[in-house]
Amino acid sequence: MQSHQRLIIPAAAAFVFIVAGLSLVRGFGGTMAAAPSPSVAHAATVEQVSNEILETAKGLGITQQQAVDQLQVVQDQLVAQKAETKKLSEQIATLTEKLNALQVASAPTVTAPVSPPKR
Repeated sequence: MQSHQRLIIPAAAAFVFIVAGLSLVRGFGGTMAAAPSPSVAHAATVEQVSNEILETAKGLGITQQQAVDQLQVVQDQLVAQKAETKKLSEQIATLTEKLNALQVASAPTVTAPVSPPKR
């Protein structure tokens, strides 16, 4: 009878551990049969990484196109600014010429005094 009692305690403990283990497996998502094979899991990971790289490349392409568009706007503004600067420079040159002509015209003319005729 004592030998049976000695076997009952380890058997009960083993039973508890087995039930607890099965409960944990079931609670965390299934059985080993449902787990994907390593090659399927690797293929899924490779596909996910490939998709991420593709999305990143698309994002970079969009960003690059936006930068090109902004650069074109800046170049157009620079061309317009150069044209405006040239126009203003020509207007300044014209005004300078007119100012010089007015200064010459309004300058008092100094003539030599006329000496009386000799008798």
